[in-house]
Amino acid sequence: MKTSAILFHLSSLLSATVALPPPFRSPVGTEWSIYNYTEGCSPAGCEYGFNIAWVSSPTNEPDFSTYCQGSDLATDLQPCQDSAISSMEISGFQNVTLAVQHFFQTSDGVGHYVVGNHTFEDVDGNYPSAFCIKQGEVRTVA
Repeated sequence: MKTSAILFHLSSLLSATVALPPPFRSPVGTEWSIYNYTEGCSPAGCEYGFNIAWVSSPTNEPDFSTYCQGSDLATDLQPCQDSAISSMEISGFQNVTLAVQHFFQTSDGVGHYVVGNHTFEDVDGNYPSAFCIKQGEVRTVA
């Protein structure tokens, strides 16, 4: 009897002092909206620009809306106007892949990188001006 009272007391004490962070609701599988996508190319390379928006609904990823631009000559992600968002365009033979990354922190101070990409055909400058990028991966950093 004395042992169970001690265990109960320890259990109560631990649960009062060790607070677990709220559960993380992953945005993987949801989609960012891309609109007003433009691209211009010369023999030296291509430049792109687009608006991107997200309304988080049931996930922990905060809402955002920003403009991104860059060049396919860049070898790394380039920050957008909202520096929490970055993008990169990779040109291929008659296709283009647009990669986007969003960094944010949750209320417990943990950082999250959400990444996604979309590939589309780009034959003779016929590219879509609006499409969605499916969020495919979340990396968490302490």
